[in-house]
Amino acid sequence: MTERQSHSIRNAFWAALYMSVTMIMGFVIRTLLIKKIGKEYLGLSSLCQSVLGTLNLAELGMDSAISYNLYKPFAEEDTEQVNALLALYQKLYKIIALVIFVLGLAVLPFLRGLIEGEPPADVNIHLIFVLYLLDTVFSYLLYPPRRPLVVVSQQFSIHQKVLLASFILMYAAQIAMLSLLRNYLLFAVCFPAFTILGSIIYRIVTDRKFPGYKAEGKLPKDFYAPFIKRVSGVALSRLRNASRSYIDVIFISSFLGLVISAKYNVYSVILVIPQAATGIIISSIKGSIGNYFAVENDERKYGLFDLLTFLFFWIATFCATCLVCLYQPFINLWLGDDMLLPFTAAAASALLFFVMTIGSMLEMVKDITGIYWENRWTPLVEMLVNIVLDLICIRFWGVQGVLLATAFSIAVITLPSDLLVLFRHYFHRPPARYILKYLLFALLALAAAAAAYGLCARIPAHGPVLLVARLSVCLIVPNALLALAYCRTDNIKTLWGTVRQILGKEA
Repeated sequence: MTERQSHSIRNAFWAALYMSVTMIMGFVIRTLLIKKIGKEYLGLSSLCQSVLGTLNLAELGMDSAISYNLYKPFAEEDTEQVNALLALYQKLYKIIALVIFVLGLAVLPFLRGLIEGEPPADVNIHLIFVLYLLDTVFSYLLYPPRRPLVVVSQQFSIHQKVLLASFILMYAAQIAMLSLLRNYLLFAVCFPAFTILGSIIYRIVTDRKFPGYKAEGKLPKDFYAPFIKRVSGVALSRLRNASRSYIDVIFISSFLGLVISAKYNVYSVILVIPQAATGIIISSIKGSIGNYFAVENDERKYGLFDLLTFLFFWIATFCATCLVCLYQPFINLWLGDDMLLPFTAAAASALLFFVMTIGSMLEMVKDITGIYWENRWTPLVEMLVNIVLDLICIRFWGVQGVLLATAFSIAVITLPSDLLVLFRHYFHRPPARYILKYLLFALLALAAAAAAYGLCARIPAHGPVLLVARLSVCLIVPNALLALAYCRTDNIKTLWGTVRQILGKEA
């Protein structure tokens, strides 16, 4: 097993543990919010988080820009340049904290207008929003200057361990506030309080882990022009990402109300499970991929990209199939019929997950290669098209219209454009073969999901038995179909060889 593989496996283990805890606690928290104080509070929480997620655009992709510039000097042990980059990072994040705070206060007078119908009567929505705002501001203001080093050093597990510890404490406090006191205000206070605690722990850990690095020094003047250029490209990408999720929630709250927003949040928290799983894979391997791309030749980098494409399409197909087949019975078992949206919303959510997963893989490669400026207009076009389609589709088809509008914008605008730019400016190859490959994968994914759902619809069971039976179908049908279609390809042989190597090492 190579050192890169070892780092990736360790990162994946801790990320999986972190995801499992946060997913379970997320279900518990949402169940308590709905059962103890009312579904409107879940809708209010979702709205506050979405508005502040949009304000987080002030970050402008600094994280990705700094990490991109850190890979090479860290690998070459250029301490002076690393320290100067960390100093810039720290200064920028303090500015970002101030900008978000000012923008958040500017939103306060308009907050009521973002809610269709009446908000909960026994809570001050403006005070709640300020607590969420402070949580966001503290996450930037108290940001540990050495934090980017856990990514470029391929030790992202440090990040997961610290977050896991602070989140467990926060969830325990929030569960007490909801179940014992039934107090939403104290529940919201926990967010900024434990962000402060987590930041302190993070700073202590990273200071000890990387004692040779300090946020000090200055970068040469010729550094800033390409840096600003890169940040500009990343910023448009971040703006686009906000339109995919946060702006969608704001539209749903504004046009359909907090109750529908709460139902949408329930579907979203289930969608987060496969998204978090793919996020674990990305965060675990990103440092290793960045290191690989920094030292290997073009042919080997292209081969790795081809393997990543195959892997993420397989993951997207399997998870989207599970969403189509399991969404409705799981929510019915968890919260009852009262929290269900139409099946078309579940299918649209699965489609959105599929295209976003492919996009996340391309996003990771763009982060590593620095190809953002060359594709700077695509995020803006996608965002504008998505917003226009949201406004049209929400009036005719409700929630599922918003989901379909976002999925359409990604599939038709962003994925082809990202491929074209990566192949033209980095791999220097024609992209036509890859566009055809994407279309073939999409057809296979559709066939797998349709076959699995057709079988699931014939299962004569209810409750937990139905859920287990449908999960069994989902485990077998899409994986068997893809294995049959690609059993003779080099990519599946490479993946299987890697798995056997890991299992042999562990044994």
